[in-house]
Order: sequence, then structure tokens, then C-alpha cells
Amino acid sequence: MQLYDLIEGLEIRFVRGSENVPVSEIVYDSRKAGPETLFCALPGANDKSLDGHDFCGDAYERGCRLYLCRYEPEALAGKDDVMICLTENVRRALALLSARFFGYPARRLTFVALTGTKGKTTISYMLRSIFEDAGKKVGLIGSNGVMYPGPEKDFYKKLLNTTPESYVLHGFLRDMADAGVEYVFLEATSQGFLMHRTDGIVFDAALYTNISPDHISKTEHKDFEEYFACKKQIFPQTKICYVNASSELFDRIVAGVPPERIRTYGFAEKRQRDRSCVPDYAACDVRLAQHGTHMAVEFDCKAPDWELPMRVDIPGRFNAENALGAVCIADHFGIPKEAIQSGLAKTVVAGRMEYVDVPAPYTVLIDFAHNRLSMEGMMETAKSYGSKRILCVFGLEGDRAHIRRFDSGEILGRDADYTILSDASPRTDDPDQILADIATGIERAGGKGKYEILRSRYESIPKILDMAREGDIVLLVGKGNVLYEEVHGVNTPIDERQIVRDYFVRKNGGPANPERTRLGQGTAEPEQEIAAQNIAESKEKA
Repeated sequence: MQLYDLIEGLEIRFVRGSENVPVSEIVYDSRKAGPETLFCALPGANDKSLDGHDFCGDAYERGCRLYLCRYEPEALAGKDDVMICLTENVRRALALLSARFFGYPARRLTFVALTGTKGKTTISYMLRSIFEDAGKKVGLIGSNGVMYPGPEKDFYKKLLNTTPESYVLHGFLRDMADAGVEYVFLEATSQGFLMHRTDGIVFDAALYTNISPDHISKTEHKDFEEYFACKKQIFPQTKICYVNASSELFDRIVAGVPPERIRTYGFAEKRQRDRSCVPDYAACDVRLAQHGTHMAVEFDCKAPDWELPMRVDIPGRFNAENALGAVCIADHFGIPKEAIQSGLAKTVVAGRMEYVDVPAPYTVLIDFAHNRLSMEGMMETAKSYGSKRILCVFGLEGDRAHIRRFDSGEILGRDADYTILSDASPRTDDPDQILADIATGIERAGGKGKYEILRSRYESIPKILDMAREGDIVLLVGKGNVLYEEVHGVNTPIDERQIVRDYFVRKNGGPANPERTRLGQGTAEPEQEIAAQNIAESKEKA
């Protein structure tokens, strides 16, 4: 594509050089720059981030001569062979350029956005199961990666961001459209909106699950109001949005949004302030079911035009709410109600209240709970199924909001019978400080003597399993489907499911296989195995 065609009509001012030059690729990492690449100098996302303007000189040394900047960088002064475009918002411009560069692939797909503090990943898996049950080809983009059926084999790739950078996003959308994918479900995060990653896209429908204080830190949002405002950006970008009427902040969420663009879902008995709220889609008579050590949730679904019983083999009352959100989107696009019913019943979500089959009379679940809302939901679920004791291995990722540590600790101190605090990708944070902060929260809630710190999950998981007895629930929390441990940019593969399997192999007298545990081979979900292989391959290349 010629540079002129790429920038025509956009809020981009050409200030130096010729516009009649070819652009073979758009880059924002100077290490990928070269001849015929357009280097976009992205500003730093936060205080810890680098500014792309400081790397224009490096891009020049690599042969790049085309630049999109907010101002002319000193490194390019006096260089007569460069072409520079200026724009006030480089991130927004990148999103619009990327859509044009890849031929507006979102328009070739039915594109649905899922936003909210929690529930996005679980609902995306439910939707995939439902739509595939109806014979549709589906793509997912979110915290568990990008996945879609390819012409020869299924594609999977782990992402750096839940909502990927706009150029990456549109590249995946183009590949999905070329592969015959019909529906795409995107986890649209507040950071994605803040960083303009979905700018220019109009979603065919959207789902707003809930909101609570989260993602507030030096590297994310400065306060809850900014976080809330970013989430509100879903409304002008979608044709119709289904909003959870059971959310405590429902009135604030929909304030100022034209009523004709809002539909609602939620528990039938929920009331909003002093008025009755009758959602368009309602979950009635929610029932917790248990089959041996396996837990499920059942409810009666009342849609505008039909009513059916639903079952999801994922524990927790909140998963009835998640399932209802999936029902809204599926019914909106005309998926037969029988496919909705059977698709929900088949749903398995990697790393979200994921059941691990063990040869023991207790239940083992893997979850990614990492904030107050998700922790409370997880603990409420564990207690509601009548467990004798709740035993946890728990940790939190580093470089994230510190309030999560104290909130999570307080919930553990209040609800868990015993917790082993272990690492869960500290990144550049002090791992000892992360666990100490969680411990502070535990002690605040009266949990002194009910926890210990054992940083290695290879040691803490077998230890908690040694403690488990009949009727207990063992929760492995903090990693979910993240199949690696990240410390200062180095990713070391780890699979909690295989650690559990190896524990029982050893217990029954067989030899454990450290290599299988390290690489995560033999996992239930194909994307888990592929992810582990990708990590191993990238380490080998490095």
C-alpha cells in the first residue's frame, strides 16, 4: 500500500518527504523496523513504559525512513531522506491505519465485545461452545490467547495483552476472516480502551458484565473514575449492549446511554434501589448441583420469547449469571435455543473454576481469582457446596494494583481454613513483598496461624494435597490458565494440572516426569499444550 492511500482522510499531517512511497508493514517496535516500514512512535503507556519517539534513531539505523509521530524527534533532524507524518494521537492513528492496512477485516466478521471486571473469559468460552454446537466457526481473543479453527489445524497463540495492540488485533481479524471464521468474541479491557486499541471498530453487539474497583495502579489506571470511564467507552462503539442488571452500579453504567441501545440480563429476584428491575433475560430458581466431587449450577432461563432449564458444569451461582450473558448474545444472533442449552452444558473453561479430575474423595479446582469481586465469588461458591474445609494455594501477579493483595488476603483470612502463599508471576515486583502484603490482609481478618509462605508451587501444591481429606475443596488460585512463571521478563513454563497429576503418580508408587510437568504436556485443553510448546520454543530461540 502507498503511504498516501494509507493516511488519506485521517487526522494525519504530512510534513516532510514524499507521500508516494510503498508501506509493506506498520511497526511500533524499532527492532522490527526496516525499509518500507512505517514506524509509529507510540507514547509510553505509563511511568514505567518507554516512549517510541526515543527510538526513532534506532529505527533509522535499521533502514526505516517512514515515521508517524506526535512531534519531530531530534534523532531525525537534518536527515533529508526521511518522511514524517504528525498526528496528535499516535495510538488512535495506529488503530485506524491498521484497520485500513488489513482491509477492514472486522467488517467481514460478526464481532462481539465482552467487557467488565470479571466474567469475560468464562463467557467467551461459553459462547464458543454454544456457537460451535450450532455449527458456526468461532474465534476468541482474550486473556487465554487467540484461538480459531484454521483451514488445516486449529490456531492458538498466547497474547501479551488481553486486548492486543491494534495492529496485532487487525492482523488476527484478517487471518480469521480469511480462514472462514464467522463470529469473533473479544475480551475488551479498560486498558484496551485507554490505549485506543479498538478505535474505529463498531461491534455488532457487546456484553457488559459488572464493574468494581480494580486495575488501579501506577501501571494501569490512576483511579476508579478513570477505570469506570474507560469501560463506558464500549457504548459508542457498539450497536447494542446487553448489561447485567444485577450489577450494583447498573444505574451508573447505563447513565446517558440511549435506552434503545440497551438490553438487560440478571437474576430475576435482584432489585435495583427502590424499583423493581425486570431484566430482558432472567435466571430463575438457581440451583447448585453436585455429582460426586464434581460441581455444577442449574437455573431456569426466561428469555423474551422462550423459557428453558439450563445447566453449566462449572460451579458457582455467579456462573449462572455468566451463562445468562452468553444466552443473551447467542439469542441475539438467532442461535437455536436447543444449541444454547446443549452448548452451555458442554462448556469447559481453562483456568476458571476448572475441575481437575483426581483419584481422591475431594475436589480440586484451578482459578484465576485476583481481585475482591472474583475472590468473593470463588469463596462463596466453595462454601455453598457444603465443603468440609477450604484449602488454598494462592498468589498474585506482580506489577498490578496493590489493593488486590490486601483485599484477597482479607477474604482468605475470613473464608479459607488454610492457605499456602506461593508465587504467581511476580514480574518486576518483589515476590516476598507481594506475599507479605497478602499475609497482612489474612491477619487483619483474623487468619493468624491459618497460612504459611512457600514460594514454589512445585512444593506448595503437593503440600496442600497432602493436607486434603474427604469432602474438602482444594483451590489452586492466581495462575488460572497462565502456563508460565514470569520473573523480570523471563518466562518459565509451569502447569499446575500436571503438578497435580504427578503428585498422584508418586503417591501411587510411580515415577513423576519432571519434563512433562515443566512443559505442561498431556493437558486437557489443546491450547494449553500449544502454549507450553510456544514458550519452550521461544526460550530455545532466545
